[in-house]
Amino acid sequence: MNWTQKEKNFLKDLQNEEKLCVQKYHKAAEAACDPTLRHMLEKLENAEQNHCDTVAQMLDGKIPSQNTKQQNGRTLSAKQMKSNATRAQKQSDSYLLNDLLATEKYVSGVYNTAVFEFNDPAARQVLSAIQQQEQGHGKELAAYMQANGMSC
Repeated sequence: MNWTQKEKNFLKDLQNEEKLCVQKYHKAAEAACDPTLRHMLEKLENAEQNHCDTVAQMLDGKIPSQNTKQQNGRTLSAKQMKSNATRAQKQSDSYLLNDLLATEKYVSGVYNTAVFEFNDPAARQVLSAIQQQEQGHGKELAAYMQANGMSC
């Protein structure tokens, strides 16, 4: 696939955003007080790494087949998300989650714009699928926050 310069620039931007997401999820998982949250963040880190790999393939001129299902595994119920952490620990975890949620909102918006900027329908489909997954990540973060009385 021969990308236009604008498309290449979008892919490079998306790759940088995904690398940042991987790093943020990794650091947040290390810092999380609640083991359930830590596991959820590690799972989301892996999903972001998959996105990064997909964008790298696109930069190499390939349009990978995209699994449109969430690649994150099953989502926890509100009861399973309920943390037994102390108030101070929940405040610390809340800070991490608010930062991650803001990042997901931003990245989802970048993918939304990219979908409109690409000419190839298959590329748009791949980018749209990732964008929907990013929205799912945000939903999962917000659900955890809601289950634990954290503002979002």
